[in-house]
Amino acid sequence: MATISTTNSIPVAKKRARGLPVLARSLGNSSTPLSIACFYGLVILLILAPIYPVMAQANFQAIMGSGVMAAILGGHLAKSFNFSALLAVEVFSSIYGLLFGGLIAWMGGAVLPITIEDGTLDLALSRPFSRTRYYLESWVAILIGSVMVSLMLALGVWIDTFIVKNSGVEWPWMWLTLGVQWCFLFFAAGLGMLFGSFMSASRAAGGIAVGIVVLGYLLNTFGGLADQLQWMVKISPFRYAPAIDPLINHQLTWWYPCVLLGVGLVCGIAGLVVFNKRDLPTI
Repeated sequence: MATISTTNSIPVAKKRARGLPVLARSLGNSSTPLSIACFYGLVILLILAPIYPVMAQANFQAIMGSGVMAAILGGHLAKSFNFSALLAVEVFSSIYGLLFGGLIAWMGGAVLPITIEDGTLDLALSRPFSRTRYYLESWVAILIGSVMVSLMLALGVWIDTFIVKNSGVEWPWMWLTLGVQWCFLFFAAGLGMLFGSFMSASRAAGGIAVGIVVLGYLLNTFGGLADQLQWMVKISPFRYAPAIDPLINHQLTWWYPCVLLGVGLVCGIAGLVVFNKRDLPTI
C-alpha cells in the first residue's frame, strides 16, 4: 500500500519584542487614567473660552481677592482680570496639581503592582532583563505620560486663543507655567513609584499616592487661611508649584520647582533601591 504523507506548516515563532517593551507595556496599562487626564484637561479648556465673556462681566477680581479663594487656588491675582487670569484660576492653580498630579500619582503607584497582579512581571524577569531596567522603563513611561498631559493642555490653550479675541496669553510665560506644573507631575510620578516599589496591590499603591497629593493640597489650603498655620504651607508640595505667579504676575522663585524635582528624584531612586531588594511574590 502506498503511504501518503502530508506536510504541516510550522508557524513561525514570534520575535521577541526589542527596544523598550516595558515602557510600551507600562503606557498601555496606564492608558485609562492617561486618557482621562488628557480628555478632561482639553474639555475644561475648551469650555472656558465660551464662558469667558460672562466671567469677565462678573466681579471675578473681587472674588479672587478674598483670602479664602486665594488659599483654595494657591495664589492671588495681582493684575486685572483677562482670559489668562481665567486660565490661571480654573486650570493652572492648585487644582492642576490636585487633578492631574493625582492621576499621575495613581499611574506611578499602579504601574509596578499591576504587573505583579497579572503575572507579567515574573515572565519578564525570567528572561535576561534586570529589575533596574524594568523599574526605569516603567518610571520613564509615567514621565512620558505626564509630558503628554502637558502638551494636551498646551493644545487646548492654543485652540482657545483662536476663539477668544485679545486673550492676553503670553506664550513664553505659558510654557514656563507648564514647565512648573510638569515639575509637580514629576514629583507625583516619583511618589507613586516609591509606593508601588514595595506594594503588590495596584489600587492600594495608587490610592495611597493620591492620598498624599490630596493631603498636600489640604495643607496648602488650610495653611493659607492664617499666619499661625504657615508651617503647613511650607511642607506642602503645592507651595513649590505656584503656577499663577508666572502666568499672571510674571514672577517665579526659581528654586521652588527644583524642590519638586529633587523630592521626586529622591522618591524615584528610593523606590528603585526598594524594588531591587524586595522579595517579589510569585503568582
